[in-house]
Amino acid sequence: MKKIVLLSFFILSLLLTGCWNARELNELGLTLVIGLDLVDDKVLVTAEVVNPTYSQQSSTTTGQGSYVKYVQGVGNNIYEAYRDITLKFDRGLSIVHNRVFILGEDFAKKGLVSQIDELYRDVEQRETAYLLVAKGGKAYEVMGINSGLEELPSNYITKIVENFKYNPKTVDTNLVQYIKQYYKMGHHSIIGTIEKKEKKVIDQTVEKTGTQDYELSVIGSAIFNEDVLVGYLNGNDTKSVNFVMNKIRGGIITFPTPTAQVEGSSTPPPPVEGEMPNKQKDQNLSSVIVIKNNTKNDVEMVDGNIKLKTKIELRGSLGEVVGNIDVAEKENIIKLEEACSKAIEDGIKRAFKKAQKEYGIDIFGYGLVFHRKYPEEWKRIKKDWDEIFSQADFEIEVNTDIIRTGLINTPINKIKGK
Repeated sequence: MKKIVLLSFFILSLLLTGCWNARELNELGLTLVIGLDLVDDKVLVTAEVVNPTYSQQSSTTTGQGSYVKYVQGVGNNIYEAYRDITLKFDRGLSIVHNRVFILGEDFAKKGLVSQIDELYRDVEQRETAYLLVAKGGKAYEVMGINSGLEELPSNYITKIVENFKYNPKTVDTNLVQYIKQYYKMGHHSIIGTIEKKEKKVIDQTVEKTGTQDYELSVIGSAIFNEDVLVGYLNGNDTKSVNFVMNKIRGGIITFPTPTAQVEGSSTPPPPVEGEMPNKQKDQNLSSVIVIKNNTKNDVEMVDGNIKLKTKIELRGSLGEVVGNIDVAEKENIIKLEEACSKAIEDGIKRAFKKAQKEYGIDIFGYGLVFHRKYPEEWKRIKKDWDEIFSQADFEIEVNTDIIRTGLINTPINKIKGK
């Protein structure tokens, strides 16, 4: 018995001496952003890799160097493209810290699920990595641009995506959220977009580096039918989708300022199409800051007809009041609440109409609501849900409650004593 115990300790000491597949840090190429494109029906992988030898001192003394390097590989699939990089780059890629995947438009139009199996199968890959579509171009065309204060371009991209909480004109879909949406019948996926845009140069004293005249924008979203990219939504339509899906946690609502009542009559605000219309001559626009939002969706069947219903309860604070309206008066606060609610309603109706008539697919998730409420009926119609959705009636109700007016309760253009 004693010999058996000693032998067991000896075997365990051999097995626990270290990790058999361990890799040293100086052998790894740590990726932060990966771009996926199609080139001649092959997958082109572009990886942003941390440069461990870079230092600020060496950059200032030699004028050369960068925090990151960019490497590319081509293959019949993603994994083969990863291995192709090893024949050109002196380190193997480690994706354990990868935070963003940028999909070229051609790559996304071919269908994602059949191409991105590796992203879910690899044990190193974070499921919380964001997915973005390079709107109108290739993934590698938007990589390497840094118009922020972050030293790493990957951090710049990550931060502007996470600013969703301040401005929901985008979406912050990650790998695990995308695959959940894909497998849910009655709900098609939307993910974020990223686009390179030229910007005006302000500081002419800064030496041009080739990228300082550009910035990245994540405004809008990409629509998928099953797993195929079919189109895009602009920022306002994306915000409306986020409202319906109860994802609004902040941001602002901009709307025409209602005219103050004069001699027993008042001029109603001009009609708007969308949450933030183009400003017309003599039209003042005010804004409400979203403090809290709650959205409830419902589906009703009446005599075989389906009605989709959404009710939104919003609490907000006045962010800016432009126009001749005294917010110290309760009736004027009510007018502002009604104008804000109408702007949200009009914006959602516009996005809903686009989803119904232009794309013909449910990107809001009403199919999930129908499934929960009418499970037996859902079995019969689930294959035809998108067609049913495109013909269904829609009802929207928004109630806005302005609970704060800021530091002042009278407009700054009001003449004292009048």
